Amino acid sequence: MPGWLDVTVKIPEDRPRFRVTGKELASTLEIPNGPSGVAGVLAWPARHCAAVNRARPWLWEYRPEDDTTSYWIEPEVADLFKKVRN
Repeated sequence: MPGWLDVTVKIPEDRPRFRVTGKELASTLEIPNGPSGVAGVLAWPARHCAAVNRARPWLWEYRPEDDTTSYWIEPEVADLFKKVRN
């Protein structure tokens, strides 16, 4: 099962603010339970970020009208991920 970093890295860092749905992430990473599985994978680091008063590196939005959750990263975070990766 992929970890939170796998999920975060699949949020396109070369296109900051590009939104990826939980369904797309689950499919790409073969996460069981679809979008709920993605939310579960991201819950652990979100709790730890909150415990030390840090923002999680991704943002999300739930749209009840189509029951979709989207995830994205901001340009500053994308730049940091690129630096760490290279």
